[in-house]
Amino acid sequence: MRRPVAQFYSGVDTEEELTDTAYENAKKLLNLGCSVKTGVDATRLADSIGKRQFRTIIFQFPNVASRDPRYGQNPNHVLVTRFLKNARNHLKPDGLVVISTVDSPFYEGAFKMDEAARKAGFAAPAIYTFDPTDYPGYTHQNTANEESAADGHTAFATFVFSS
Repeated sequence: MRRPVAQFYSGVDTEEELTDTAYENAKKLLNLGCSVKTGVDATRLADSIGKRQFRTIIFQFPNVASRDPRYGQNPNHVLVTRFLKNARNHLKPDGLVVISTVDSPFYEGAFKMDEAARKAGFAAPAIYTFDPTDYPGYTHQNTANEESAADGHTAFATFVFSS
């Protein structure tokens, strides 16, 4: 049986700053043999993981919680573009980057996944429906509190970028 390798909690959160739910999830992952890192900057992975490479890197529901433009773009597009550029350096040959988001015209306009892929040197991503009910116990937690960030949304998509 292959054991899971790593789970990263991106953002500036240290272990002490994790919400109760995130802390409990981290403990479960540790019990499964995963390594868990906090305080990971998704746009600077080498700072936390060195030169390690992975078959798959997953970023569930990236969100900078701001709509103030950066470099003339939505800040979520900037985050995803920088993440993809950085993650590319940590993929094994034929590796995948997987990003899930809310599936709506607003979020598609915010993330501009095809454009982010192009800027990062990927082809346009394959897109799949993401249904949280397919994963028993799955919750999507807000970074600011214990509420579900999926509340109020009914459609979600997973974008798969191939190296």
